[in-house]
Amino acid sequence: MIEIKPTFVDKTKNVRNFTVMMDGLALGRGEGRMGLVYGQAGRGKTRTTDWYHAHNGGVFLRMLTVWRTSELEFLKGLCRELGVLSPPGRKGSAFAAAVDALLADPKPVFLDELEKLPPYFLDIVRDLSDLSTAPVILIGEEELVSYMRVNRRVWSRTHQAIEFAPMSKPDIIGYFAQAGELTVNAEVVDVFYRAAEGDFRIVKRGLISLAQIANAKQTRDITPEMARIALETGLKGN
Repeated sequence: MIEIKPTFVDKTKNVRNFTVMMDGLALGRGEGRMGLVYGQAGRGKTRTTDWYHAHNGGVFLRMLTVWRTSELEFLKGLCRELGVLSPPGRKGSAFAAAVDALLADPKPVFLDELEKLPPYFLDIVRDLSDLSTAPVILIGEEELVSYMRVNRRVWSRTHQAIEFAPMSKPDIIGYFAQAGELTVNAEVVDVFYRAAEGDFRIVKRGLISLAQIANAKQTRDITPEMARIALETGLKGN
């Protein structure tokens, strides 16, 4: 019986580039600096950030759409992640509390999906990095790059920008091996590669459906036809 285990494939080009970027940011201690990770949805940006954060520490905050009209709610959310249990109720005080927390422990701050918020939030982030000297890493889709390029003060502080590449065939093979302990032939990999178009979520859903089909047939011999059916099932369930 095939079982799908929660897993993270860390031997990929995207993960390697992310780690190199973080190493480079660490060399700039004592000054504000920023990093950027961008790419289409499903490329593994958030998952990679979660993995790095879990192993190396830092603060991770995902932006909420309801913060679009409230800098205070954004700052209060950041304060809570920084361990400020009762964030101040005014913007200036909440910002100062976040800076103080980072001055005491200048760990990396990962901000996910900042493009959900108006572009001027970038100035808040820049000020936070400048005053605390903590590295701030922004994670988002392509439009975030446009926001940052327009804001020259932000862009000049961005030490490195990494575009996450689509999931490759070796990535798919590695994920199958780690998550399902499955070895599949090149035709099956090609079916997944073409259908997913680089999107990890499609590969993950497809593998779960494939495991169900294989278990129903009581086989671990995966055929291209089984792969196609599994992917169609997974996409319909989206």
